[in-house]
Amino acid sequence: MYIKIEEKKYYLEDDRGIIPINISKPNILSDGFILENSFYLVEGEVVDGVLRVDKIGLPVAESRTESMTAIGLQKCDFFGAFPSLSEYTKVQEQETVHGEAGSFAILSDVHLDRPDVLIKLEKLFDGLQHMSPLPVFVFMGNFTSKPMSSSINNSKTIIGYFEELGNIIAQYPRIAKNGRFIIIPGPNDPGMGTILPHHPIPEYFVTGLRSKVQRLVLTSNPCRFRYFTKELVFFRQDMMAKFLDNSLSFRNQDSDDSNNIPHHNYLGNQHLFSHLVQTVIHQGHLCPLPEMASPIYWQYDHVMRLNPIPDALILGDRMEQMYENYLGCDVINCGPFIRDFSFLMYRPIGEGSTSSSIKSDVEFSQID
Repeated sequence: MYIKIEEKKYYLEDDRGIIPINISKPNILSDGFILENSFYLVEGEVVDGVLRVDKIGLPVAESRTESMTAIGLQKCDFFGAFPSLSEYTKVQEQETVHGEAGSFAILSDVHLDRPDVLIKLEKLFDGLQHMSPLPVFVFMGNFTSKPMSSSINNSKTIIGYFEELGNIIAQYPRIAKNGRFIIIPGPNDPGMGTILPHHPIPEYFVTGLRSKVQRLVLTSNPCRFRYFTKELVFFRQDMMAKFLDNSLSFRNQDSDDSNNIPHHNYLGNQHLFSHLVQTVIHQGHLCPLPEMASPIYWQYDHVMRLNPIPDALILGDRMEQMYENYLGCDVINCGPFIRDFSFLMYRPIGEGSTSSSIKSDVEFSQID
């Protein structure tokens, strides 16, 4: 683990001890960010008690299939849904027959205090109301354009925003009755502030919405879903900004200088997105950052882990819509709805999938 014990002095730590480290001119072997409190494979020599790094790279990552082969199905099944391989095989057979019909409509940064957002949501429901079956609607925060304190007046305001969302959904009786809605809080939504994982939005705030919608689930951030045999992880966090702010180095294919980190104009940078994807997959953790940068409620740190990796990791980051399949995992950023009213339609079991070859469908959409 790469750690900082005192100001501007970094160390490498393992279960045997710590040693000062000099990483000024490393040969970075793999894509990904070099972050404090993350794990790396390092090669170098010790000179005067300091490890001078010659090469550094991310830990080895393995696909979900490799994990299942190595440690067994039950240890890879976060939900404990498959008591035996035969049960898993039965569900696999069902997903090739029925799985193609299921889809998720995913939106991030749905600012309910913006009138234009409410108008676009009406268009969204109007366009999807005749789908059969209906998609699962996943709404990720933040749900207001500015952080709202827990004062009584602000609480009533937030309740009003969710009630207005319920009024819009009620205009489409089929969606209100049969549609499944998942509400995932953002960093500025009511809860425990910036500490991760973020608790679900309290029931108190959505009483008006729940009275209009039959199937409403309030989840933590991050959260996991199982779709047949597929495990989907949803995470609403501005990860790229945090990684850039805390990165000590990374391999920049556009520059000979590994420390030339582009803090500006990163929103549409596919190369940086690839760095982010490989960092979280190889680290096996959604937020491998110092506690000062991203506080973790350690009793629930297991929620943040990505080991074994899921079948899909769906992010709500301020970056533009991005997609990359890495080691069999669909990593998708659905983009902020508030920016250009874009959203994601995701089908975990795409058209033409078979039991031996399952492909997903990723469709980036926008409301005019």
